[in-house]
Amino acid sequence: MQDYQITANDSCCTVIETKDNEICYSEYKYIDSSIYLYDLIQRKIKSKINNININGRIFKGFIMISKELLLIPGKNKISIININEYEIIRIIDVPNSGSIIGICMLNDNILFTGDSNGIIREWKIEEDNLILISQKENSHNDQIKTLINIGDGHIASGSDDKLIKIW
Repeated sequence: MQDYQITANDSCCTVIETKDNEICYSEYKYIDSSIYLYDLIQRKIKSKINNININGRIFKGFIMISKELLLIPGKNKISIININEYEIIRIIDVPNSGSIIGICMLNDNILFTGDSNGIIREWKIEEDNLILISQKENSHNDQIKTLINIGDGHIASGSDDKLIKIW
């Protein structure tokens, strides 16, 4: 593949490969944030989805939760996008989460999120939905910036409280 560039209309915060030869990227605007699904072969935007609830300029953490479902963490919400239909199929309210920043998959059925209030939540993925299994309040004293699967059934969380915790 030859090198080339895609020019966004605004600040580009996140890029993820959604399927072979297709990426999704975000454009951040204070009021109207959008995501774009872009075909790398045809070099064109396949779809634009407007009014996505995001975390502002710290917008990170797009994650594919299945072959056709893209999860986008936001402010007190999680959006699930069908990348084949190019549409939002579910918005999940997550009260008291502030900005959901850290996110990782433990396995095909379990997902963890970390937020600006220092809460780690464990979710079960059921088809195109998330079911809250548990939450750990005060897991950190500041916002959780990252979660990673370190294997063996454990995750690690990193926070602005300058701690990395293994769970």
